[in-house]
Amino acid sequence: MIEKSSRIAGLDVVRAIAIVSVVAAHSFSILYPLNGLPVAGRFLYNISVHILPFSALGVELFFVLSGFLIGRILIRDFTGTDNYSITHIRHFWARRWFRTLPNYWLILTVNILLGSYLGTQTVVPFLVNYYFFLQNLVHALPIYFFSESWSLSVEEWFYLTLPVALLAAYKLAGSKDKSRFLIRVFVVYLLTFTVVRFVNAFDPINGIDQDNGIRKVVLFRLDALMYGVVFAWLSIFRVELLQRWRKPLMWVCLIGSAVLYYLMARRSLQLYASPIPWVRFASDAFLFTVQPLVLSMCLPYACATVTLRSSKVQRITGFISRISYSMYLIHFSLIFLPFFYRLPVCSPLMAIMYYAAYWGIVIVGSWLLYRFWEQPVLRLRDKWH
Repeated sequence: MIEKSSRIAGLDVVRAIAIVSVVAAHSFSILYPLNGLPVAGRFLYNISVHILPFSALGVELFFVLSGFLIGRILIRDFTGTDNYSITHIRHFWARRWFRTLPNYWLILTVNILLGSYLGTQTVVPFLVNYYFFLQNLVHALPIYFFSESWSLSVEEWFYLTLPVALLAAYKLAGSKDKSRFLIRVFVVYLLTFTVVRFVNAFDPINGIDQDNGIRKVVLFRLDALMYGVVFAWLSIFRVELLQRWRKPLMWVCLIGSAVLYYLMARRSLQLYASPIPWVRFASDAFLFTVQPLVLSMCLPYACATVTLRSSKVQRITGFISRISYSMYLIHFSLIFLPFFYRLPVCSPLMAIMYYAAYWGIVIVGSWLLYRFWEQPVLRLRDKWH
């Protein structure tokens, strides 16, 4: 976690864009009654049927940003010692898990209790898997419960496996040139899971459902965060190179993101299995390589943007960034599905009021969770570690 005194505004903007994209895509159906309006209705209808890819791209932004920040921590830990050991990994895990697990476990438990109370979810043994991030390790995530937790599983298994891979490589073939050693380990890790996804594309183990069977499965997505880690390595060991290329890379990110959005929104890429065999294979094998690669190219420019011209925008994005983890945890399964998804809407005005209320509840609820649970836990972490 970047403390307040050292926050980088550009990275806050990236995180704010990511969470707003996810929440907006997951909740826009509240405004469906506005589609019947004479003029604005057509415009809103086009948004409503093409907004879902924003959620997918928002999650990919989270992946590459997490990889970038975690990569810098791991690189600092590794280069700061002459004897990288399990002690360093335990310290890294402790700080990570203090950051992520208390919030996650709390909201997971609340979801289980709320589902049992409302009668929408019975407590079954399988739900125990969620506490250990096993719900989508190899197979598709069950869509009926806490479906947004899939990305958190990917991140937690990344935090678990990358330091172990780094330590194993160091013990087996350590090098005095730590810079080259690190990038080799990172590239091997990235290519390993890219190849796993490529091999799976020949005969997908989870069937034709690309969204749940590939995009949301840990085994096929661990490489996504590595693109952020590679840019973290570049930001430390190739600073001048990134300085020269940060603007061209940003343009590639913007144009590439627009192309990806068009393919996903207009050509149903990722959302449905293509009837054309070669298109389906190419999508299964390469789409989730292209997405994080393209989006990660915004990181050099974002990292170089320490402050924004508008202090008001910087405060807003900084606030959203700080509560983004809480927003992600509560916005869908805890708030939208049980209380807004089937809410009867009688008029366009009521739809607007409900949508405003939804965003207000998400933001206020996230701030309360951040202020009275997440922050105290982080202070406790900093005291102990």
